[in-house]
Amino acid sequence: MSLIIDYPWYFTLLCLLLGAAYAYVLYYLRIRKKDKESPAVKSESPYGKVTTLVMAALRCLAVAMISFLLLSPLIKRESNRKEKPIVVIAYDNSKSLDYSPDSSYYHGDFAKTMQGVVDKLSADYDIQLYTYGSDVTPLDKDSMPTYEEKSTDISMLLTDIRNRYFHRNVGAVVITGDGIFNSGINPLGESTSLPYPVYTIAMGDTTVRRDASIANVRFNRIAYLNNKFPMDITVNATRMRGEGSTLTISRDGRILFSKQINYTDDHFSCMESILLDADRAGLHNYIVTIAPLNDEQTTRNNHRVIPIEIIDGHQKIAIVAAAPHPDIAALRQAIESNSNYEAETFLAKDFHNDARDYSLVILHQLPSKAPEAAINIEKLLETGTPALFVLGSQTDLARFNSLHTGLEIFSRIDRLNDALALTNNNFTYFTLDENIARRIEQFPPLLSPFGEYKLGGNAQTLFNAKIGNVNSGLPLVSMTQQQERRYSFIAGEGLWRWRLADFQANASHDNFNELIDKIVIFTALRVNKDRFHVEVKNIFGESEPVMFEAQLYNDNYESVNTPDVELAITQQQGNGTKTQKKYLFNRTASAYSINLGILEPGSYNYTATTHFNGKTYTANGSFLVENLQLEALNLVADHSLMATLAANNGGEMLDAHDVERLPEMLKQRGDLKTVIYGETRYSDMLNLPLIFIIIVLMLAAEWVLRKLYGEV
Repeated sequence: MSLIIDYPWYFTLLCLLLGAAYAYVLYYLRIRKKDKESPAVKSESPYGKVTTLVMAALRCLAVAMISFLLLSPLIKRESNRKEKPIVVIAYDNSKSLDYSPDSSYYHGDFAKTMQGVVDKLSADYDIQLYTYGSDVTPLDKDSMPTYEEKSTDISMLLTDIRNRYFHRNVGAVVITGDGIFNSGINPLGESTSLPYPVYTIAMGDTTVRRDASIANVRFNRIAYLNNKFPMDITVNATRMRGEGSTLTISRDGRILFSKQINYTDDHFSCMESILLDADRAGLHNYIVTIAPLNDEQTTRNNHRVIPIEIIDGHQKIAIVAAAPHPDIAALRQAIESNSNYEAETFLAKDFHNDARDYSLVILHQLPSKAPEAAINIEKLLETGTPALFVLGSQTDLARFNSLHTGLEIFSRIDRLNDALALTNNNFTYFTLDENIARRIEQFPPLLSPFGEYKLGGNAQTLFNAKIGNVNSGLPLVSMTQQQERRYSFIAGEGLWRWRLADFQANASHDNFNELIDKIVIFTALRVNKDRFHVEVKNIFGESEPVMFEAQLYNDNYESVNTPDVELAITQQQGNGTKTQKKYLFNRTASAYSINLGILEPGSYNYTATTHFNGKTYTANGSFLVENLQLEALNLVADHSLMATLAANNGGEMLDAHDVERLPEMLKQRGDLKTVIYGETRYSDMLNLPLIFIIIVLMLAAEWVLRKLYGEV
């Protein structure tokens, strides 16, 4: 231990001199001053020489120490720390070992043997235990894996160990397992960067047994009502040559597809591509099954539950025009290129339908100057239906401005400008591909009304109007959102030219269709302004916690969370029965949330209820918890992977029945040694309590002596 100060050495002497000078003035110079003032009266110290010397010394040291502390001295401490070699032991905790023929051995004798190995290794090494599966979890030294994880990610284990023990004295890593992984990347690629040896304990059964399985199902989680959706099913079979089984797909007990699969090889694999009808909206479980045969190794992998949400995405759009115009056909063809939209066209004088029957109304040059195109736009907008305005030469701008939709155009001259599109990079309502935007900029100009444009506060411009070679800054294509409704504006007629130009340049209408589709999707989407709504995912993995969020709003649409919110969860059992559990939401800063934890695979319905200001609010829905059965898909242990993993990292593979050899193998290595680290620490002397105590004691002792002699 040593002292370090940032000042020259003589500053320490100055501190001592300052303390001595202070003590001299206090205890000696004062007496001499009295002698000079009164020579006839010889003054003497009231304390005595020894006591005066002691008190002066105490005051000198206290002042000197305080002065020295003002120099901010540091205390330097040097020490050595020993770190024993770390041996990391990671147990495979996946269900595939529980399905193995040796599962009773792994739960019994193997667990006892590993406990003995860990105790023996603990004498020479720092043992760190973990289990791995879908996650890496620390394990107590008195515990063993329970083989309940539903997936296995070995690469994640290797990454976790490398990150946890970066620059640590790791002597070896021991990994037990069957070498089967069904999540993450191939662990052999991840293991090349490990700087320490890896020993593997081979578990599981490598025997190829009779077994048929649904090895993989490729599908889209979302399908649209009245469309067809694909499902690609891979069927594997081992040691079943000459036999066959039936592949079926069912929903709600009704068989939707059936086909006989003949196994032509002992290592058979085939893929069936199937198209199914999305004939009913909602969240559905499709059961894919390959009928089991006699003496199969397991039947857990003979079926898969596939959750698919079928959405009624079909929407009707009304195109209402002041007069016949080629833009109408261009818009209709672009809209109907999306199979989820159906467009109906009307002249203004013939439109007597209820606007609420449509997801969007496109108003072409309405309100119009022509008296024969009279239509009550105000009443139409009062229905709350979103609207897309296409403005042109026949638009009555004064009436349009009176609608207060978010765009106003003030013009004293009835004139049109040739306006090219110029992309606004600050637009954020949706994303338009840069290539599409650049191609639209090459399209012919639209005929845009001349005037002064004024956009509302929430409005954003997708394309500005480029007049000649100048960016006018005027909005050519823009959108706005007003409470629960959206409006869009195309300030120009001649969209048919854009469609033709797209085909001429690119031999397709894809760019024009994409632009119109983006505008329609944004505008037709109504903002959720319900006073109470609940958010939850539609599909959860079987090892994923089920979490809910809820929001409640007052009359000003301000978020509140004062009332309780109850949640009722109903599980639909396979035999038709239902079980219900009730929960209470937790309050967050201004909303609600709840974590239900991991639920059993199956279909669930929920109802959330709350009471606020004398009214009852409810929200209903459903969700699915997938039953993946990943660990049952492949039960043939991959000991070659375990052997390669060990060989690539300077270790060896041991059989699970031979694990008692591990302590001796590690002992024979010459590179598992204790490391001594030299540590240097710096601390501020001012923070030492002992220094403070010494100064206080010295000043206290001086004060006591002065008190005894009546000088205080």
